[in-house]
Amino acid sequence: MDLLSEAAIFATQRHHGQVRDGEFPLPYITHPMDVLAKVRYIGQVTEEPVLCAAVLHDVVEECGVKFAEIQSLFGDRVEELVRMLTRREPSAEEVAGMNKDEIWKLRSEWMLGEIRDTMDPQAQTIKLADRLSNLQEALRTRTGKKLDRYFVQTQEILKIIPRKTNKSLWDSVKKLLPS
Repeated sequence: MDLLSEAAIFATQRHHGQVRDGEFPLPYITHPMDVLAKVRYIGQVTEEPVLCAAVLHDVVEECGVKFAEIQSLFGDRVEELVRMLTRREPSAEEVAGMNKDEIWKLRSEWMLGEIRDTMDPQAQTIKLADRLSNLQEALRTRTGKKLDRYFVQTQEILKIIPRKTNKSLWDSVKKLLPS
């Protein structure tokens, strides 16, 4: 079996039992598979490590998979990409005394910093596909302030990631934003 098939099976097994947000939610694995499809078919990416990382991008955050396991099973480059894409979450001490809006702002600032400071162009390509998938989902499941904040955050992502990183994905994200 090729590495990408193994990565897809691994992600499916690890995300088993998880579901997406919203009414009549789909199994969570539909999101990593959607990101994979967007990287491949919109982004025109064919490099196997990038495709593997696309389908595995949430297994550390959402499933508690260790980076060492990803490295052992899928190699150094896949592990490196997944590491770049895995968000650091604030500890209880770091958010002590903060309200939900303040916590959201802190998490958003950290994410934007990670995109700017630690992601290489291949990781940024996956991040664009991830944002495109999540933005399409947000348009179905979020309203009001939550959706507006997501739009603003997405605009900031597009300011950080140069369009030349992956024009097709960048343009696809941009098209979903209000003018």
